[in-house]
Amino acid sequence: MRRYNKKTTKRANQGDYESVFRKQEQQWYMVFLTKLNTPVTFWLCFFLILFFYLQKQLAFHFYYIEQEQLFLWSRDYFSSLIMEPAGLTRYLTEYCIQYFMYPYCGALIMSALFTFIGMLTAGIIRRIAPTANLFLLSLLPIILLLYVHFDVNYYYRGTMAYLLMLLIFYGYFFIGHVAVRLIYVTIFGVLLFWWAGAVAFLFVVCVFLWELLNRFSRAYGFILPLLLVIGLAFGAIYTSLVGDYRFLFLPDGYFTYKLRPGMAIYFSWIFLPVLLIVCRFLRNRHYVKDGRKYMEIFLQLLLVVAVFHFGMNKFANRNSDFYKELDYYMRTGQWDRIIERCSGDIRNYLYKCCLNVALAEKGELAEQMFSFDQQGLQSIYVSWNRISHVSVLLTDIYFSMGHIAMAQRMAFEANESLPNANGSRMLKRLVQTNLLYGAYPIAEKYIDLLEQTMYYKEWAREHRRFLWNDEAIANDSLLNVKRACILNTNILSELQGLHVDLEYIARQNPAHQTSIQYAGVVYLLSKELSFFQEFLDNHYGTETLLALPKSFQEAIIILYEQDSSVWEHYAISESVVQRFNEFRRQVSANRNNTAALPGLMKKSFGDTYWYYYMFK
Repeated sequence: MRRYNKKTTKRANQGDYESVFRKQEQQWYMVFLTKLNTPVTFWLCFFLILFFYLQKQLAFHFYYIEQEQLFLWSRDYFSSLIMEPAGLTRYLTEYCIQYFMYPYCGALIMSALFTFIGMLTAGIIRRIAPTANLFLLSLLPIILLLYVHFDVNYYYRGTMAYLLMLLIFYGYFFIGHVAVRLIYVTIFGVLLFWWAGAVAFLFVVCVFLWELLNRFSRAYGFILPLLLVIGLAFGAIYTSLVGDYRFLFLPDGYFTYKLRPGMAIYFSWIFLPVLLIVCRFLRNRHYVKDGRKYMEIFLQLLLVVAVFHFGMNKFANRNSDFYKELDYYMRTGQWDRIIERCSGDIRNYLYKCCLNVALAEKGELAEQMFSFDQQGLQSIYVSWNRISHVSVLLTDIYFSMGHIAMAQRMAFEANESLPNANGSRMLKRLVQTNLLYGAYPIAEKYIDLLEQTMYYKEWAREHRRFLWNDEAIANDSLLNVKRACILNTNILSELQGLHVDLEYIARQNPAHQTSIQYAGVVYLLSKELSFFQEFLDNHYGTETLLALPKSFQEAIIILYEQDSSVWEHYAISESVVQRFNEFRRQVSANRNNTAALPGLMKKSFGDTYWYYYMFK
């Protein structure tokens, strides 16, 4: 008979409890993994990851493209678009893009659209090849589409059209009867051509391909919707609705018409037929062991990561990311933020122009501009090349200068170069300039449009009070000072040069100090000091230029290096004189080391006009 041992019994009971606990823990772990592998949980996690990625990478891009469209909340606007080819997708896309003005909305909306594209692709895979274990391939069209979303010339309605096509294509796989499928494809092929444009051709080609792969003997009937879509495309060309066949058969129709897209725009279209072929050959696959299944999942994941990593580095256009950020700060008047972001070594002239506008708006252009890297006249205003974003930048520059005529012209040119010939930002500038000129009927026309928008209607209502109300304009801090910049004499803008126009404006409106500062730095950047001397003779001591900013004082020392009495006339500060003496001493001490001299002088005097004059 076994002797009762209290200590042994306790240890045994403890072991039972531990085994039960481990079993429960293991069951919980398996339940958790099962839940994690459900499609809903997977796509929710993917949506959140994509949202954070897009917010980090494309936040300013979303702000940028929002300003290039004007979505109107009116029945007439809907009616006009719905009758156009691809009008439905344009309407839906513009409806979504109008929310991009709000923080996080761009990333939220696009993450949702991309997630739906992935879910529909996964649904198609699951419908036609349920045992093929190809679920992760549904992420590839999202990545391939993402490449082109960094390009400002890509129209987001291409993504909306792709989503609509996938939705209709997904519905096609639920129809069993051949005749019903044929009717379905024919009807929706025509509707897709009307609603979404070129993506209709992709749809009928994919359907015809799938029918060939599965029911070769009966696939000939599906030539009908293919021929019908091709016929509609030829009809659109014949009636001049569209100017080029590539806009009707290729995704080129979702790209700026004046430019040829890169090859990245075609990847998502090529992917779908390839996916159908792969699924066809794996659709009758039998059950595979877990080890092989996990290996296949790993290889798919590796493929997805590789396509994302290498494709984003090669095909995503990231060159304009920094400019989009500066453009947002320009539009919202965050001048300190622009100065902070441009504090390093910047090479692009567009960045320099944004920086100098920020300095001018803070009244520090002639005082601080040489504290930053400047490279000639292009640093304050770039040449106009009829490109929309350059026109947008120039209207901001000219408006800051007080050159209202050129600001209005550039705003008009920028607005006309937009895809829809109406952009919210440029309409606001046209409202301002027409109010300044007293062209109230034209200003009212633009205000009427802006009042039909969601985000800009309050701004439009606030500016309606200025219509036919010169007193209200006179009491407004911005419009009053800008209206005084409009010249009373008729001259052709920039006929004698921008600097001459700015001098005229400065004489007429001395309160607008940015005009005289811009005029002076034009001479300094071009190193035309003899003309700068004439400029000082005309303005110094007058109401236009009572005191000289730092860069003007430094230029005078160069002009009259040997005549300090002139320095006293222009009230050169003692700190400027002391720095020049030190500058001259260091130049003399290192004159034999010409190769290293620019670098040595930059450390102590890189923020002076003397350094710019000697070494740039």
